[in-house]
Formats: sequence, structure tokens, C-alpha cells
Amino acid sequence: MASKDLDRLLTLLATTDHKEAVPLFDKVIQDPATAGPILVELVGTASNHDDPQLHTPHGLLTMVAGRDLLRLTRPPGGLGLLRFLVLYNFTLQRRPFSEPAAAAMARSVPPAPAEELGGAYARAVAGGLGEQAASLMGRLAKDAGFEAAAHLALRTSLADLGRLGHNLVTAASYVEAAETVARGRDLVPLMNLARLQAFSLQGVKAPNIPERGDAGDAKADVSWLGELVVEGAFDQVEAVLQALAFSGQAEDAYRPLLVATSADPGFLGHSLSLVHAARSVSRFLTPSENTWLSWKLYRTLTTRFGYPDFLTLGNPEAIDRSTLLTALESSLRDRSPPAERTIRQALENGILVDELLATIVNFYGHWTVGEKEHTISYLNAALQTAKFLGRDEALLPLVIALGKLPF
Repeated sequence: MASKDLDRLLTLLATTDHKEAVPLFDKVIQDPATAGPILVELVGTASNHDDPQLHTPHGLLTMVAGRDLLRLTRPPGGLGLLRFLVLYNFTLQRRPFSEPAAAAMARSVPPAPAEELGGAYARAVAGGLGEQAASLMGRLAKDAGFEAAAHLALRTSLADLGRLGHNLVTAASYVEAAETVARGRDLVPLMNLARLQAFSLQGVKAPNIPERGDAGDAKADVSWLGELVVEGAFDQVEAVLQALAFSGQAEDAYRPLLVATSADPGFLGHSLSLVHAARSVSRFLTPSENTWLSWKLYRTLTTRFGYPDFLTLGNPEAIDRSTLLTALESSLRDRSPPAERTIRQALENGILVDELLATIVNFYGHWTVGEKEHTISYLNAALQTAKFLGRDEALLPLVIALGKLPF
């Protein structure tokens, strides 16, 4: 594929010219190697999504979730989903905010220590000063680096997780977008996130997160944590979460909660999406912050814990691979036979979780109805959770999600 065609397409994605862009995409994507650059450009472009009529703009959230889904497969797999993302891109209202403009705003703030910039940012967000917050975020990112800016944005979101967890999920998506487009282009998503936080967190006090000195006296044991929440022994749960966070196991601390919210994913999958986001950004947070956040989510999202016995995998049967995959594809296309049966059989008879997830992503294009934004976000949370939980527990998030989707 001529590089000039790909370059032209990448330029068009930031415009409103879908009439030229979509046919060019269909031509360019014949070379599967172009999928990666197209996805990066889609994420970068969507980070400028700006619609004053929407309290929570879902444009970038949808695009990031779609990219994460496509990373579970390989081109030409996932073409139906990628083509939808290209079409979806042209439905988004976008802010005219470029990398040079972002850099100029960042330079308008005098250099200062990271702690001082962070304090000024908190005051700007609480005061609803979006442009000031954006400039401060840009200066911090330029001087202290991406990780410092990501940490500040994510910690700020903890002041109020938001209705259905949107404040944290939004922060997680914009941070991932900044990481995706990489140094030099990361100012745009980070500074646009600052604008959103100054709107959604105006008047909200900074989170009161106690600093903890060490792991404490509890066992850093995920299995023990799972037993405690099933038994309802919540007087001991916080200490175990602290031990896990300080032992470098902040992601693993979410495992019992991921199981619980897979079974009860909440309205349009928001509960599972929130826990997935919390797990994914745990690497940017301190042990004290991870302890605080995980404890809050364990207390507030659900009261039912434990993996359902009826979804425990059984022994393998004498079913050949081609029959398993044909039945699975029929479930994804026609909902018959039931997904619970075909996914169970696939897992019990040696189909790897990664292959199973790739097959599901590849069949996205056969879902012709539904509210695409929440369908994509929830599907991504479910599939990423299945990958994280592994073979023995992957059936739960997959069966529940596929039984509900598309919305």
C-alpha cells in the first residue's frame, strides 16, 4: 500500500470529509499493517471530542475501548469493528485544538516544582477554570513527564468517581489515549482531560486519602481476600487490600470484585467497566491510593461475591476443534446454540482464552443493532476481564456479557 494513501487517510480522519475517507480506508486496509497507525490516529483525533450538550462525552471512551478490543485480535480480524470506528469518528464534534496550540498553552505557565503545579491544578479544577487547568496540566506533562501528569489526573478523579463511575473511567481513557499517541502528542488528551475535570469536579474538594506507611500486618493473599468477601467479613478486607497494594499486587486485589461485577455488571455494564478501569490504572497510583480506591469499590458496588458453581468448568469431551469453533461462531452470529454452551465447550476442550477472545472481536461486525458506545465499552471490559481472570473463570464475564449485548 502506497504510504501516500495512508498519509492521506490519516489526515482525513481529523476532518469531516467522510466521503473521501471511508472509500480510502477500504482501499488502505487491504494491507493489514495499516491498522495500527489508523487506530493511533483515531484515538488522537477522538481525544478532541467536545460536545457541550453531553455531560459525559463518550467519544474517546468508545474509541479507546475499541482499540483495546482490536488488540485482542490480529488484522484482518476485527475489520468490522475497525470500520465502525472510522465511521463513528466522523460523527464526533471536535475541539479545534492542535499540538502546537497545546504546547503554547503549556509554555504560558512559568516552570515550577511538580508539587506546586499539582496544588495549582487542584485549585483550578475546583474553581471550574478549564483553560487554566489545561495549561497547568500541560506544563506538568512537559516538565515532569507523562507519568506525573497521569497520576495527577487520576488522583484528581478520585475526589468524586462520578455518576456510574464516569469521572474515573473518563480519566483512565484520556490517560490511555495520551500513552497511545506517545510523547509529543500526549498534551492534547491530557489537557482536554483537564478541561473535563474542571467541568465535572467544579466545587468538589480534593480526596481525603490517608497515607499508609507499609503493608500492615494482614496477609497479601488474593485467595484469602476472596474468602473474606464471600463470608462478608469486611472488617478484615481493608487490611488485606492494603497488604496487596504495598506488595505490588494492586491489580490482583481486584480479582474477587471483577468476578462479582462480571456476574452483576450494573446498568449498561458500568460497574464492571469501573472496576476494569480501576485495575488498569492501578500502576499509576500509589499503594495508599490503590488501597483507598479498591476499598471504596468493594464497599459500594455490590454485595454478592464468589464465582457461581454452575459456571465451573468440567472435564473435556471428545469434540474436535473445527466443530467447537463452528458452534461458537453460530452462537456469535445467530445466538444459537447458547453462548454458555459453546464457550464452555471451547474452554473445556483446549481452545485458548486468547483465541476465544479474538474470535468474539472478529464477529463484532455481525451485530447490526444496539447502542454502539456502551456495547463497545462493556464488551471490552468483559473481554479484558476474561483475559485477566484466565481460563478457569473466563466463562463468567463472557457468558453474562454476550447474553446482554448488544444493548
